[in-house]
Amino acid sequence: MISRREILGAAGGALAAASLPSLGAARQLSTRRIPSTGEPLGVIGLGNSAAFKSSDMETTRRLLSLLAEHGGSFVDTRAISRFNVLRATPDGMPIFLAAYVDGLDVDQDERDIAALRQLRGGQPLDLLTLSNFDELDRRWNNLRRWQQQGLCRYIGVGKARISFFPAIMKLMANGSVDFIQINYSILEPEAEERLLPMAVDKDVAVVTNRPFVNGDYFQMVRGRALPAWASDFDCHSWAQFSLKFILGNPAVNCVITETANPDHAIDNLGGGIGRLPDPKARESMRALVRSF
Repeated sequence: MISRREILGAAGGALAAASLPSLGAARQLSTRRIPSTGEPLGVIGLGNSAAFKSSDMETTRRLLSLLAEHGGSFVDTRAISRFNVLRATPDGMPIFLAAYVDGLDVDQDERDIAALRQLRGGQPLDLLTLSNFDELDRRWNNLRRWQQQGLCRYIGVGKARISFFPAIMKLMANGSVDFIQINYSILEPEAEERLLPMAVDKDVAVVTNRPFVNGDYFQMVRGRALPAWASDFDCHSWAQFSLKFILGNPAVNCVITETANPDHAIDNLGGGIGRLPDPKARESMRALVRSF
């Protein structure tokens, strides 16, 4: 499989490398408001990076610093990553921590929540996310209870497979979901049909994952020149092309990208800065990628 590094070095990715220094400190991510509260959130976040999982604290601090420098805060974590990110976060740096929990092993979850809150000076966690849909009602009730107890501010569910869309929609229907995390991109647009409109209708914040479909997207665009008209919406790389397509849908609050490479993180952040494609441009983007 083609790597992101190879794409940046290919002729079609030369613009991406050139764009890396262009994100000056004055250029900030756009923000979108969380529907249930109106709280603003930067439109690009960090996924559960290999740096977080491997306890590479130096790289983790660098990634968090880059995110904060450009006005971002959303960081998606699970297992040991939840603790590593909080330990690596410099004092005073704003971070919106999305932490996955099991929701069934209540004792272990509550121990983890207590330990995470201790690292945050006793403050409530930002978002608890449930990803295991077995015994969903029981697991979800645990999250609702922790929110009611003030242990977290928001609760949500997260999946990266289209087959779970019906279950997510059923849960949204009960009116207790603050966030959903789903797969959505130019190669996986299925959420546009029913799920995203329902999220808007139910005032649910949407975080999307798999913007590059585990690298399949870069395989498709390898060696191809970025179209000149991409500059109309401040797009300077193929990575930004995908991210700006996603953010061109106003139902999306934040896109998360998993990288342990600070240069890639800078390039990704560019996807949330400047103009976004309008509906006509998004159709052109879709048609172009489908032609490859």
